[in-house]
Amino acid sequence: MKNRVIWALLSCAALLTGCSEDELPQASFDRFQVETVTATAGDGEATVTWTSQAEKPQPLDYLVSWTPDNAQIDGGEATVEAGQHSLTVNDLVNDCTYTFAVQARYASGLSMKVTAFATPKSTRIAATNFKAMAGDGRVFLSWTAPETDLDYTYRLVVSAESENDRTLTVDAGEESCLVEELTNDREYTFALTCVYAHGDSETLTATATPGLIDPFVVTPTSSADLASLRQFELCSFEYNPAYFVRGTVASVHWDFGDGGASEEEIPLYAFAKTGTWTVTLTVTYEDQSTESATRQITVSGLAWSTFPNAGYQKASQIAFTPDGQTLYTISQTDKKLIAVNAITGETRWSYTTDAATYGAGPSVGTDGTVYFGTEDNGGSFYAVASSGALRWKKSLGAKVQAAPAVTSDGVVYALANDGRLYAFDAASGDEKWSAVQSGVGGGVVVDADGTVYIGTSTGIWAYTASGQMKWASATAYAVTERGGSLALYNGVLYAVLKASSKGCVAVNTSDGSELWHYETTNGDCYHPAVDGEGTVYFCEKNGYLYAVTSNGSLKWEDKSATSYIYSGFALDEAGTAYISQYVSPFSLLAFDASGNRSEYTSIGSQTMSPVTIGPDQRLYYGKNGEFGAIGLPKPAATVGWPMRGGNARGSNSLK
Repeated sequence: MKNRVIWALLSCAALLTGCSEDELPQASFDRFQVETVTATAGDGEATVTWTSQAEKPQPLDYLVSWTPDNAQIDGGEATVEAGQHSLTVNDLVNDCTYTFAVQARYASGLSMKVTAFATPKSTRIAATNFKAMAGDGRVFLSWTAPETDLDYTYRLVVSAESENDRTLTVDAGEESCLVEELTNDREYTFALTCVYAHGDSETLTATATPGLIDPFVVTPTSSADLASLRQFELCSFEYNPAYFVRGTVASVHWDFGDGGASEEEIPLYAFAKTGTWTVTLTVTYEDQSTESATRQITVSGLAWSTFPNAGYQKASQIAFTPDGQTLYTISQTDKKLIAVNAITGETRWSYTTDAATYGAGPSVGTDGTVYFGTEDNGGSFYAVASSGALRWKKSLGAKVQAAPAVTSDGVVYALANDGRLYAFDAASGDEKWSAVQSGVGGGVVVDADGTVYIGTSTGIWAYTASGQMKWASATAYAVTERGGSLALYNGVLYAVLKASSKGCVAVNTSDGSELWHYETTNGDCYHPAVDGEGTVYFCEKNGYLYAVTSNGSLKWEDKSATSYIYSGFALDEAGTAYISQYVSPFSLLAFDASGNRSEYTSIGSQTMSPVTIGPDQRLYYGKNGEFGAIGLPKPAATVGWPMRGGNARGSNSLK
């Protein structure tokens, strides 16, 4: 038996020795796989490319297969000749991811798979913003061209009842077209399609009815129509290209008839005054010729004068959104922030807080977010979106009676009654920094350079935007709490003071030095307002009223007003100062530039919140159970509204 095994081994060795290397059988690991595979997606297709391993036996051919990640979609496979190294696979489903595998085929079988992935996407991009503007027997069409490097043309189909369809071709790159020879008072449908070499884009449609036309379209941004346009209601103005057809319009000029003008192509504008205004549009064509057209716009007064059941408006001043369309007031008794439509007087929404607010009121950011604090012991501080939804809430650890200041670059400053100043990211509520001083918080304002000023019952301080203290006042002024106690204008910080410090002080913002101190003797002072000449107006708790010039001398005073005036002044451009009374006869008082007093109108009950002149040039007030607006004979001054009037930087100056 042993001899038989040896014989078999010797015979096998002899056989192998007698064969050449090429005649040897190939093992399975000699089926060499491809080296690299890439898949490049197209529109409903993908191109698969691969390389073979150098200096290795070449295969008979290649097997390419593709498998989608969606079981409801078919895959497939194809054989590629040995000399080819790419394959374009068509009829794929867009937005579906495919796995592409390449195998080399040898006589002994297939190599291992090498894979790549690709997701076909549509490149047949459609135009956007397709609009139709009707003219007399014509319609002007406009759109935004697709962002693509592919060649295409536009197919425009014009259809209407009782008419045969018209098909027009528009060159790529064009973004407008004037369709003429249309029938007036008949509705037309316009269908715009981008035509590519490999198919059509989505079709956009617009409708228009030709007829007698206006030279421009005026569209109120609120729900009201043009026939019932109200004072300070924003409207968009858009010229009608179907009217101006003498050439290509190079520029436009709008004269709104009330002193306003614009060079914008589609301006937003609001009429601050009532009346019938002739709006003139002048277009300049590329050849420098001009053409003008007019429309008359009638503007009526705002639709409301009082807003009942508003709760007790106590010390909280009114704030407006940057567009003037919404105002915010705080009900101290109802613990609510109330948003009111300034045009209609309707409540947009209300937000209920944890505690009463008896402070200086809200401030509004450039995006319409409202920031304010309350008097709960935890010092709740809120950021409420223009929709009425809570964006964020913080606990400052002590009551908040000073109005916050919010900057246009997205920082809100809050001052608590323990003297701590907080800088928050206005969007997220994240704390950027804080600084600790002593005393009850009276006011916080921000200068145009970002310097932050605070006043408390123990002093005045200035901080950089990064939280570094710039200076502290040399005198320990007792700034009045519970209100807008600071005003800022033309490099001067004005602070009204408690009875212990007396009156009002003017401080140099560069170093904190005292410019002047006007002393009073009878009580806490409230709510400074500054006019364009630097005269500061403020009230005293006992009912005395003061106007002090920029050099600290008395311009006028009134000591005959009824006691306990908390309102604070609002100023118009004629130099008239308005203030309301806390007790009987509950009047709104007006003082001319010389301090001559008159009763402007009766309000009917006690008022403790500051009066405010809104962007619509009406005087707003809040009282016990009611909120109201009163027309003024003169527009508001451009400066001097302490923390009110829509100044996003909280600088107390509208310049």
